[in-house]
Amino acid sequence: MIMTQPFRQIDTVRAELERIKGNCLYTAQGYFEAAKNAELWGRLMVFVPACITAIAGLLDAIGIKGPFSAVAAVAGSVAATASFLGSQKNAADYLASARAYTALKHRVESELGLLAPDADPADLSARARELNADYIRITANDIPLPNRFFDQASKRIEQGAAE
Repeated sequence: MIMTQPFRQIDTVRAELERIKGNCLYTAQGYFEAAKNAELWGRLMVFVPACITAIAGLLDAIGIKGPFSAVAAVAGSVAATASFLGSQKNAADYLASARAYTALKHRVESELGLLAPDADPADLSARARELNADYIRITANDIPLPNRFFDQASKRIEQGAAE
C-alpha cells in the first residue's frame, strides 16, 4: 500500500514531535536531579558549618582546651560565605529549567493528541518548528549540567520512576 503525501508528512511531524517530547522528558528529569542535588549541597554547606561553629563555640565557652575558637571562626566563615553567595541559587535555576522543559513537553503532548489525518501538513510542520524553536530557546538559557545528572535521569525514566 502506498501512503499518500499528507499521511507521510503527518508521520514526519509526529516523529519530530515525539523527538522533542523525548528530549524534554530526559532534559527535564536531568535538571530535576540536579536541582535536588544542588539543594541538598546548598543546605549542607550552611547547616553543617553552622553546627560546627555552635559546637566549637560551646566547647570554648565552657572552658575545654583546644583550638575551638579558630574552628568556630573558620566554620562560621564557611557558613556565612555559602549563605551570602546564595548556595540555593543553582537549585532554583535548575528547577526553573526543569519546569520549562516539563511545560514544553506537555505542549508537545497536546499537539500529538490533536494530530488528525485531515490536518493541513503545512500548519503541522509550522507548529512542530515553533515547538522545536521553543526547545532551542530554553536550551540556550540553561546552565550546563554534568553528565551524571543525565545518567541519573535516564535510569529513573527507564525504571518508570519519571515521566
